[in-house]
Amino acid sequence: MHSVATQHLHIGGFRLADGTAVDLRLAYTRCGPEDAPAYLILHGYAGSHHALAPHPDAIDGGWAAAWAGPGRALDTDSVQVLTVNLPGSAYGSCWEGAPHTHASVEGMAQAIARLLDHLGIAQLAGAIGYSFGGYVAQQLKASHPGRVRQVLGLCTAPRGRGNPDELAFLRGLTDAAARADFRRSVLLRAGVREWAQDHGDAALAREWQAVDRWALQFNAAALWRLRAAALGFALERSPDGTTLLYASSDALFPPPFPLATHEAVVSTRYGHQALLLDPGPWVEPIRAWIHQS
Repeated sequence: MHSVATQHLHIGGFRLADGTAVDLRLAYTRCGPEDAPAYLILHGYAGSHHALAPHPDAIDGGWAAAWAGPGRALDTDSVQVLTVNLPGSAYGSCWEGAPHTHASVEGMAQAIARLLDHLGIAQLAGAIGYSFGGYVAQQLKASHPGRVRQVLGLCTAPRGRGNPDELAFLRGLTDAAARADFRRSVLLRAGVREWAQDHGDAALAREWQAVDRWALQFNAAALWRLRAAALGFALERSPDGTTLLYASSDALFPPPFPLATHEAVVSTRYGHQALLLDPGPWVEPIRAWIHQS
């Protein structure tokens, strides 16, 4: 599948977390028949909206391609798929000024609702969010229940994670090498250590080369802004119509015990990164959710 072109929506008067109004340039993609049911895919904390195919501007391009695209479980021959770069991330959804503040998860959901209005989509058949993207998908359902039929949260929760003390550290990662070191330390705790044990030194070396490229694309402002947004996200519970799919070895979002009826677990050694490192076991659970949505 060829790369899907990014489009932009200008949203004037977009309110940041502290109430500051800015002009937001929201980056998104749209693929598939525009008169077909619409699904939304939202990326994780350090990821991009280039979910469907490789892209020269994002090292994670195609991160959902195992299950989304032509002939896949989420088949863009028969449904339309939207992806959105979450405001404050490093891949196109940005604003001028207001360097002191960030967009809230609720504000991100509001921006997506504005996008749906712009595209003439009354209701999404489903919203799929990975990690941080799961926060926004659930918030969209909670704030605009009529705009989303069903939500699938992958390796996520109804409450954000993180520590306020991290924000100053993340603000200080202005050097690409420091960002790369930070990212490597996170990935080793999130399943890459086990993945490297199974795939060898050459595979790990390629992963670290990709991290070096990521560090040139992703900046310190995106790191602290998204973490600040996560810290402010707290729903009392997942909204009705939400399914949560966990990785069995995920230390960041460990599966609860006992599982609720709307929760399930994928067995994997690769922790929080399993959806990206080994997507095969995720395809059938995602396909089953799509069919029931």
